[in-house]
Amino acid sequence: MSDRREILMGAGLLLGAAASMPAAARTAKASRAARMSYTVPQGPWTELGDLRRAGGKLHYAALGPKDGGGKPPIVLLHKLGGWLSDWRFVAPALAEGRRVLAFDLPGHGGSRWDGAPPYIQTLGETAALLVGALDELGIDRVDLIGTSLGGCVAVPLSAFWPERVRKLAIVSSALGGKRTLAELKAAVDDKQRGTTVDAEGYPLPVPDDMLRNIFGIVHAAEINKEGWESRKAAGLWPPPSERGVGITDIQGTLKRVAAPTLLLYGEYDKAYLKFRPSAEAALKNSVTKIVPKSGAFVMMDNPPETARILRDWVQS
Repeated sequence: MSDRREILMGAGLLLGAAASMPAAARTAKASRAARMSYTVPQGPWTELGDLRRAGGKLHYAALGPKDGGGKPPIVLLHKLGGWLSDWRFVAPALAEGRRVLAFDLPGHGGSRWDGAPPYIQTLGETAALLVGALDELGIDRVDLIGTSLGGCVAVPLSAFWPERVRKLAIVSSALGGKRTLAELKAAVDDKQRGTTVDAEGYPLPVPDDMLRNIFGIVHAAEINKEGWESRKAAGLWPPPSERGVGITDIQGTLKRVAAPTLLLYGEYDKAYLKFRPSAEAALKNSVTKIVPKSGAFVMMDNPPETARILRDWVQS
């Protein structure tokens, strides 16, 4: 498969060795200039837009009929270190008779914030930014689909604004408990410094085997190649967003989610299936599906089957 996009970080899971440091450090420094010239990769989108929020702007792309056939729009949230184009293989199937919007999360892709990123970008504040964006777009209710960081953001959004979410799908996400600041420092700051990020926090390239060994990715080489581009675009933002995942009691927040929820995992997933039992126990109304012949990043490893499962879910 030749046109895919990947993230390379995930809630303290990336602890393996990276590429040789001198070359990697030079590549990371070169990526800082590349970040300033972000453009949306080619995809199915028929509309692009920016919404000014306090301190920055949220970038989004859309397709499908604006009336949505009388059903609420579908909102797609991407991975940690990813961008909205992670969804470009799946979005067209979801947009058959429906309006689909994909957002770049704060600091990722085409979303920009003034000044330096915070030490922690919390899930709650990201969820509130998205609610503000929906208000500005005149959207009252959505079907919400998120993966990795996007799936974690979708939990507080659904829990604390239940009237805004008709149906929820959480795809390959780290639905864990709250970590202390000391634990976050050990997991994100210390172990990743010099492996997935350089001394200043900018991303470093990682070997394809890291995706295979940690996430069970089938098409690791192609996904990794594009993942490096999306991580360059995110720059300094993945670690603050990852800390936001770790500082949140996602397991506890799941108990407050009222919307019918789909939990979706890849057959070969090595990272997120461990969260399945506690998530199923916490949710009031959930079903679980498995995408065959796929690692954790199902929308890129097996887009047709992922699209089929998600389309059936939002159409029901």
